[in-house]
Amino acid sequence: IKYVIGDVRDKYRLEEVFESFKPNVVFHAAAYKHVPIVEFNIIEGVKNNIVGTLECAKSAIKFGVETFVLISTDKAVRPTSIMGISKRIAELILQALSHEDNNTCFTFYCFF
Repeated sequence: IKYVIGDVRDKYRLEEVFESFKPNVVFHAAAYKHVPIVEFNIIEGVKNNIVGTLECAKSAIKFGVETFVLISTDKAVRPTSIMGISKRIAELILQALSHEDNNTCFTFYCFF
């Protein structure tokens, strides 16, 4: 297990990490999950939860990661907040990527 700190939206940092460690599995939990904070900081919440997920997933594909697990939330099931909507969009992005021609298996883990 390797622990790395970086901005999940930073394509170059992500590629550096993926190239250095060559992970087989990625658990993507780098998302804001506190509803009031995201509601008060909409732009940052959307950028982190949506753009960050997309950049991380694209790096996983590029570097041949076998399994990409999105740690999601029950608030994405029937979203009523920006946080829930942004997490739901992140799920939809991964569903779309799973239909493209790549070797990465995208899956979700939802906690309640």
